[in-house]
Amino acid sequence: RERTSPGGTRPAVARARARVPAAYMPPADVSAKASPAASQPRDRWFHGVHAHFVPSMSRERDVPPGAAVALAPPSSLKDLDVYGTLREKHVRLSRGQIRAMYSDVRERTKRALAGLSPAQLRAVPEPSLNPFDWGLGHIAHFYEFMILRLLAPETPEDAFLPGHDKHALFDSFRAAHDDRWRPAQAAGSDPCLAEIQDYLDGVTNALLDCVGRAFDANANANATTRPKHDDDVLLDPVSSYLHVYGIVHEHWHVEDFIQTRHTLGYAPPAFVPETPKTYAADCAGGRLAIQTTSVPTGIGAERNAPNETKKRTHGGYVSVPAGRYVLGASRGDKWVFDAERWAHEVAVPAFRLARACVTNAEFAAFARAGGYENKTLWSHEGWRWLQGNRKWRNAEETNVDEASASRAGRNVDAPRYWVKAQNLQNDENASGVEGWLELFFDSSRPLRPDAPVTHVTWYEAEAYCAWVGGRLPTEAEWEIAARTDPSTYPSKSGDENATGSARARREYPWGGEAPCASTRANLDGFHGGVADVSAFPLGESGWGCRGMLGNVWEWTSSAFLPFPGFAMDFPYRENSAPWFGYRKVCKGGCWATSAPIARAGYRHSFWPEMNAVYTGFRVAMDVTGGKL
Repeated sequence: RERTSPGGTRPAVARARARVPAAYMPPADVSAKASPAASQPRDRWFHGVHAHFVPSMSRERDVPPGAAVALAPPSSLKDLDVYGTLREKHVRLSRGQIRAMYSDVRERTKRALAGLSPAQLRAVPEPSLNPFDWGLGHIAHFYEFMILRLLAPETPEDAFLPGHDKHALFDSFRAAHDDRWRPAQAAGSDPCLAEIQDYLDGVTNALLDCVGRAFDANANANATTRPKHDDDVLLDPVSSYLHVYGIVHEHWHVEDFIQTRHTLGYAPPAFVPETPKTYAADCAGGRLAIQTTSVPTGIGAERNAPNETKKRTHGGYVSVPAGRYVLGASRGDKWVFDAERWAHEVAVPAFRLARACVTNAEFAAFARAGGYENKTLWSHEGWRWLQGNRKWRNAEETNVDEASASRAGRNVDAPRYWVKAQNLQNDENASGVEGWLELFFDSSRPLRPDAPVTHVTWYEAEAYCAWVGGRLPTEAEWEIAARTDPSTYPSKSGDENATGSARARREYPWGGEAPCASTRANLDGFHGGVADVSAFPLGESGWGCRGMLGNVWEWTSSAFLPFPGFAMDFPYRENSAPWFGYRKVCKGGCWATSAPIARAGYRHSFWPEMNAVYTGFRVAMDVTGGKL
């Protein structure tokens, strides 16, 4: 997925060493048009599995009641999918649900980018991020070529952003990462922000025409009843799926936009909408109301636990006996990404898992004890990453202060964004944990002892686990703790009624109810940062593990590899396949993740050296002899 590495770059670029951003000024001629050579069509189907033709239209040209354009029959879309994944789709959403999901995600996008100047929107070159304006164009490009031109194949070729090579500019597998800051040189033109915004708005309006425009009471003042097709008519499963896929893709980039503002030291966005609204709670059209008042960052353990004595941490381990677990998606699930295909049984030895993620205070003890100096705690690759940072910091040509090096991810004795108070001049903040401050967007603040350690690489997490005599959990172990409970797990092989089976697993750690940001999980950015690890007791898993959804993405020891029965999604073949191999599986979502993405079965992945993302971890332990 292009959102989990530097903007969809190929592995060689994604693993490029970090550098301190240099000053950047956008080109003077931001309205330059594409040269004829740059406008030549290119083959984007590099996997060889995409169809090179548009869906066939029915002879009658199907224009459903309420829709404004002729739509491709679902059967013709299924025929384009050589792996047959579209034939799996069975969830139908209403027009009203789809419209509300478009409105919700666009409000989040605008809020995530509000207040940034044109120069800030272009940002500065940095391997872990993309320019904001490129991100907007990329979202529009994805909607147009992955969704709209399948649903409405008669859309005119020059309907959006005419005169520009949109593939060269905004296709994440066509536009090389460095070229996203130099579009005029690489693609022959550099559309201005207004043009990109018009592109996104135009494609979205065309998609809403495919859904069917909402009933306008003012324009229909004499109507005595609201027409049924306005909100209640269901779309077919394939159209529902395609619309939601595009919306989910935009949600991915909302999290990226928030993370990018943090990485570059920009002011944080507004974390809650200005006006009351409901928000999308899942991919099945569910919605929940949200509060519209600012929630201070640094949510403590007392959050939503008025009758519970506040504890500094949610410590200790849960013990899970050996058993067999079904990992992967079931065909009856409402939403499935390709990396989740398909359910398969795995044997899992007995293990112990921390009830909460590792805290700042706990990780600070590791750093104070010389964890960053003890080579025996680190893997070969992890030690090489750490020594690479030290070599860069010690080079004569490197002339940056401690805070700049930490912000750039060149940390050598503590996690990214940690800075000793004495290294920040004229800082008025009181010291946090052992004198550490954290760089948070455009400011610094005391490091909270009970918040989860964040922005750690897989290597740092691995070294800490070795220091305490543990290890990172496998993906299966993490899911068992998040999706089952001790009353029915472990299951026996073939027992479909046991919790370990695919039929009885929980969609969320607490059960089947969609996430509520005010009671169960720290999601959607509404709380403006991580919560203490003992917050949100109502979101606790059946095993007593807290914070398994939201707050921080949790590293696992598992490599990101395909499950048995894997088949690439249509139309987004590149969602997972290019990233299989050395990436590590991450689970649970973070505080900036949108709720529709966050499920306990969702498989995310990052390169092990990535630390600009909101990653944390919890410790697992082996059980001697397999008995508890």
